[in-house]
Amino acid sequence: MIIEDERDLDPPIDVPVEVSSPNIEFVENKPTRFQNFLSRFGEIKNAEAHFSLWNALIDHLWEEYLNTK
Repeated sequence: MIIEDERDLDPPIDVPVEVSSPNIEFVENKPTRFQNFLSRFGEIKNAEAHFSLWNALIDHLWEEYLNTK
């Protein structure tokens, strides 16, 4: 079986288009912003809250399982 070469010998040439520069937000109060990030990160990584929610989820799933029987 013969396969013909079907590629385009004269492909169109892409002309680069100028793109405007993006808008950049300058933050002047970096330490406060970083402290806010650390406090939110600490709340997310709070082990006590994690295990409390985990136990509540397990209790809920057991109640759902026992109610379906």
